[in-house]
Amino acid sequence: MSNRKEAVFAMQAVVSIGAIWTGALPLMGAQPVLSRFEQVKPKFLITVDRFMNAGEEIDMLPKVKTVAQGLTSLQKVIIVPSKKNSTSKDIRGIPNSCFLGEFLKLGRLEDGSVPPMEFEQVSFSHPVFISYTSGTTGLPKPIVHGTGVLLGGCQFYGLNADTEREVKFSVSPVGWASWIIMISLNFIRMTLVLYEGSPFFLSPTYIWDLVDEFQLTILFLPSSTLDELQKRGYTPQKQHKLSTLKSITAAGSALKPQNYDFVQEIFSKRVILTTLYGCTEIMGGCISSVTTLPTRRGEIAAPELGNAVQVVNDSGLYQKIN
Repeated sequence: MSNRKEAVFAMQAVVSIGAIWTGALPLMGAQPVLSRFEQVKPKFLITVDRFMNAGEEIDMLPKVKTVAQGLTSLQKVIIVPSKKNSTSKDIRGIPNSCFLGEFLKLGRLEDGSVPPMEFEQVSFSHPVFISYTSGTTGLPKPIVHGTGVLLGGCQFYGLNADTEREVKFSVSPVGWASWIIMISLNFIRMTLVLYEGSPFFLSPTYIWDLVDEFQLTILFLPSSTLDELQKRGYTPQKQHKLSTLKSITAAGSALKPQNYDFVQEIFSKRVILTTLYGCTEIMGGCISSVTTLPTRRGEIAAPELGNAVQVVNDSGLYQKIN
């Protein structure tokens, strides 16, 4: 599933009844998806018929068909139509499939109303998410996270950063740990702006246009996106105010020193630029920025508050960080 509101609503619905949510990146082929989902045997699959990525239209239905045929555990495949005419597509070859509108009719009461969402009360360790390792040493390994993982993003932004009235921009698709972390920020009243695809593709200034249009305060971007913006020379223009932007977080890979210089040249240190260290296994971060500390080229500011972080050397000895 790509980075769409329907994925957010579906995840909230799954969690509300005490079920478990898992995802695979939409750009994956059918076999990598099967190698993950065959291990956890999902009952429902929600996907989209197509999405745009860097100007390329990705047709999801052929690989959804392969996945659905390979997963004997599936009871229903729910397809989100990306356009009004998407529902005219032939999905008869996909077992137990229907479009989202048809599925949602099943949840209405006799009078046509929609019942309110009610959350099951479960234990703190109740399984809620499954993420996967990269698969570099054999099959991807499923990692089960309890409900406490919902506090991960809230912990960072609640303790290390400002949260009130923040508007955050995220391009993370379903299947990345960062997607789960982003969505959990709804619990602390942050507004999320979801973007599907590459935010620099439509025009050289598109990402800066978005900052002004949606009054974004935080940009959460892959480090590779910042690198691409610099290589292409995609900088703000005179018409851009960018007055609401407070910070840019680059994640997913190491932030190159020249990318740091690129941002500092644009904002003259008015905007905090940071990278962070975390991983899928813990569904969160370990070290990142702190609003009370300066950011420096090639460095990450400090351990995140609320985490016990240890640094281990080649001899297996460690020094505790306070």
